[in-house]
Amino acid sequence: MIVNSVAETPDEWTAMLEIKSLSKTFGAGVAAYHALRSVDVTVEDGEFFTLLGPSGCGKTTLLRLIAGFEQPTGGQLVLDGQDIAAIPPSRRPVNTVFQSYALFPHMTVAQNVAFGLEARGTPARDVAARVEEVLQLVQMDHLRDRKSAALSGGQQQRVALARALAPRPRILLLDEPLSALDLKLRKEMQAELKRLQREMGLTFIFVTHDQDEALTMSDRIAVMEGGRLQQVAAPRDLYDHPANRFVAGFIGETNLLPGEAGNGQLRLAGLAPAPIAEAGAESGAVTVMIRPEHVVVGQEAANAVHTSGRVDELIFFGTDTHVKLSLPGGGSLTARTQNSLHSGTHLTEGQTVPLSLPYEALRILPDEAAHAV
Repeated sequence: MIVNSVAETPDEWTAMLEIKSLSKTFGAGVAAYHALRSVDVTVEDGEFFTLLGPSGCGKTTLLRLIAGFEQPTGGQLVLDGQDIAAIPPSRRPVNTVFQSYALFPHMTVAQNVAFGLEARGTPARDVAARVEEVLQLVQMDHLRDRKSAALSGGQQQRVALARALAPRPRILLLDEPLSALDLKLRKEMQAELKRLQREMGLTFIFVTHDQDEALTMSDRIAVMEGGRLQQVAAPRDLYDHPANRFVAGFIGETNLLPGEAGNGQLRLAGLAPAPIAEAGAESGAVTVMIRPEHVVVGQEAANAVHTSGRVDELIFFGTDTHVKLSLPGGGSLTARTQNSLHSGTHLTEGQTVPLSLPYEALRILPDEAAHAV
């Protein structure tokens, strides 16, 4: 049983963007709104870094501060050793892809991509070469002469991406750029964005509220709530070892059960005790997490807490089935069972089945969200 874990940064990455005690307050006095509260984090060179959290958590405000569209109330934004907080957006080596693609409908694909380069005074020959290069990169060179108004949503997204990449920014900021796409196209574009980021070796800072999107694409994820960072970690570490109850509940589905810890043991309500492996584990009342896919249904597994549950509801999801269960001492949990042709577990609503909660899948969580990472 593990309480938490810290993700390691790959040795080949070097510090690129250092965000130091960054704060942003809108308004003053009793009407003041603290959108960001002393945020500290480093985004590494060549990293796909995601800001994830619910609406109003501060992720878009942080992105706008990096872009220069807002000015910080306090703290520093240090890019390659230089504080860029006072540098205007047009002079920062960053570019942004917005949720609304903001293309010029009367212009062709090539003209839209060239617009920013021409505004910077780039020579015409260099503009043409760079436009061709980035359109090939996003696989839109065959539509270079089509008006942007005649493009599909996915094609417009690619053009907006090409336009942002054309000036060769050091950092590309992406503000929920896939939210307007349908599910199938969104999945395709997730893979496409990750491919582009890897091929170019460019630093991406991506904002989303979609946890699946973040887990699929990111090297590291910063989970935000209330203007603070709750945890920064690699996707698997974040999912398997959340820092607190908020992160556990926001990332993926989970079961949160009350328990008591002490004397090297963990006791869930009405169940046999489980060993606590970690030194310094919390004592007293605790919250215990177990993911639905780790609950073993229909058998007593080794090295596990054993109980039973009444099947209240079966929800079919294609590849798996979610099983809603009532526990004997009160409370409930959800299990996830994989559907296959050779599955030996056939459940029906109303039946009582054995349940096993493997020791290694149990996590003790602090109840309160962190004030800062």
